[in-house]
Amino acid sequence: MEKSVRVEICAHCSGIDAGEINDKYKIKTSCIGKCLRKQPELKGKVYGFLNGSFTVCDKKEEFLAIIESLEPVDRAVGMNPAVDAFLDGTGQRRAVFEALRSIALECGLTEELKWGQPCYMFENKNILIIGNFKDYTALSFFKGALLKDTEGILVRQTENVQAGRQLRYVDVEEIACKKDVIRSYIHEAVEVEKSGQKVLSEEKRDLPVPEELQSIFDDDADFKAAFEALTPGRRKAYLLYFSKAKQSKTRVSRIEKYRDKILEGKGYDD
Repeated sequence: MEKSVRVEICAHCSGIDAGEINDKYKIKTSCIGKCLRKQPELKGKVYGFLNGSFTVCDKKEEFLAIIESLEPVDRAVGMNPAVDAFLDGTGQRRAVFEALRSIALECGLTEELKWGQPCYMFENKNILIIGNFKDYTALSFFKGALLKDTEGILVRQTENVQAGRQLRYVDVEEIACKKDVIRSYIHEAVEVEKSGQKVLSEEKRDLPVPEELQSIFDDDADFKAAFEALTPGRRKAYLLYFSKAKQSKTRVSRIEKYRDKILEGKGYDD
């Protein structure tokens, strides 16, 4: 824990310059989740988070005087006042948010409020975000698809989500039991980010080739060449269509049906 006066202001519309605040305070200038676009009544005011409390003054002299009167407070390293304000509106889910937040900060991540949710970064790269859903609170990894998931606990929210994966929780007891596991997943996510790995889109990722199609490729080099010359999107559409057939004879029938279109360089829907 550290003990200090915490001041956070918006560099663009807070009505005050960080340079006007005494250097002995830790000043953070960024979007603080409170802005003129969302709250036009702030126009002409001076505002920011002071020791975690959103403070609005009519004059900057009043704002500076409040800062001078503040007492240093104990705060975990990296805690962001904008996230404090967000947590005030999470109701019964707050304890779950706080537990996940604590683990993320213990892993040395930087905390910001992005897309209206607490987001955690490593060297300005997004690692994870914590969000509320109807039946659970999720810790979502931006590149979760690249994690090993040794515990088999990552969830793909929908079939259309390519990179992100979630850890889902409904109470703090679950989190307490899995704290070490969650921490290990976060550390792995940081290492993935350090390595520069990227999640390939479905179009770029190689899909499994059905045995029936591979057999035809082995016997017909021209057909194989024509298929591989198709755009990634067209190859994907064919592979998905062929693979969805439950019986082998149906897969062969589908391949033969579209043989001519493939040789002509056309797609499934052309």
